[in-house]
Amino acid sequence: MQKMDILGVTLTDYSLKESLLLTDSFLENSALNTILYVTTPMLILAGKDEYEKERIESMDMTLCGESDILRVAKIESKSRLYEVENLVFFKEFLRRIVRGGKKVYLLSDSEADAEKLRSELKDFQRGIVISGVQVIRESTEKVEEVVNDINDIAPDVIISRMAWGRQEQWMVDAKPYINAEVWLGISKDMKLGKRRESFQKKAMNRIYRKMFHDRMNRYNEENEKNQ
Repeated sequence: MQKMDILGVTLTDYSLKESLLLTDSFLENSALNTILYVTTPMLILAGKDEYEKERIESMDMTLCGESDILRVAKIESKSRLYEVENLVFFKEFLRRIVRGGKKVYLLSDSEADAEKLRSELKDFQRGIVISGVQVIRESTEKVEEVVNDINDIAPDVIISRMAWGRQEQWMVDAKPYINAEVWLGISKDMKLGKRRESFQKKAMNRIYRKMFHDRMNRYNEENEKNQ
């Protein structure tokens, strides 16, 4: 594993083997462990928002959702870049869920996104058991109501995909009260599967990548001056 300082956010880059071993331990212990895919827009937000920084750093494991994060951290191993770009951990995670007979509960922030997430998961891994789905619309659901519904179904794994910022807050707020083994958070700006992205989404991703690299360059220059 390797520590990374990205815009002031401390992240740990785990090898594929390390991340899967850690996940196996999460699936065997009695506590709920959180795993979060981190993307460049999330890190841009965390670089100027101390609360978002704290939320990201509080996760039990973070994963790079984009290879650009590795590149700015000077991690240029071809195998690691391949693993991130091809979602190798995610695929292995889903295989473990199916092999272990785990039940999965989905959280999203719209009906359309929930159905899309369900479809993509089934495309990635045959035999995955979705035991429940809940849509968390902005500022309408209380944590207690969401937790009660999850605990009534008693899933083993929660997979959520919501807007960055809101998702991390939900993971932090609900974690102490949920009876499950692993909560995997996927940012909405992460691409899953082979579906084509819209022109607008591609343009926004390019803007965020440029912004991310520009801010990281300034951050590194300021650190060098202060040393």
